[in-house]
Amino acid sequence: MKVRGWSWSTSWSVVALWAGVTLAVALASLAALFTPAWFVRHEPLPPIIFGVWSWCVGGVGEQRCAAVGQGVGQDTGALPSAVWVMVGALYGGGGALLAVTGLAAVLTPLLPTTQARAAMAHVAGNIQAAAVSLQAVGLVLYPLGLGSPFARIHCGDKATVYSAGDCDLGYGYMLALVATVLAAYCPVLARLVTYKDYTDYWSNLNYL
Repeated sequence: MKVRGWSWSTSWSVVALWAGVTLAVALASLAALFTPAWFVRHEPLPPIIFGVWSWCVGGVGEQRCAAVGQGVGQDTGALPSAVWVMVGALYGGGGALLAVTGLAAVLTPLLPTTQARAAMAHVAGNIQAAAVSLQAVGLVLYPLGLGSPFARIHCGDKATVYSAGDCDLGYGYMLALVATVLAAYCPVLARLVTYKDYTDYWSNLNYL
């Protein structure tokens, strides 16, 4: 009698894709976090860019940078928003978790059994889901700081919560946003690392 059975197998192509995407978004997240160009003011000159932890005054080749809240030359830094400190912790923590799970994904092929690889992917996938949640919360909270004294000095009196005034979104914030969106696929890929491999075989059992 022909019977269909199944066993767990590992999809090596998914493992490679999972590891590659996880490491890529982890690096992109951390790069975005340390990039000062989350918001940009082009006019009046000199241009000003600022991010979570630092800000810069001047164009390419003559930029002077400092930590948010510290002055650059004649330009005052004012007090940074406390929200940005929280955003640094949330988004940075999410990026660190993605980096750790990326390393776990790279080491997954070294595990001896499919069950061990499935367990590793399951745990790492749950951690990645938490990391993406932290980063998403950080991105939502960051514009709250546009109402801080620092943002109002450099983006004008019209700057307020979720309104950038004379400033525009910079490539740093966009990079952080894209990295977070792509990171949302990592937990999904983790679930696909192992799959049920169905096989038809002939049974020698006799049935009435």
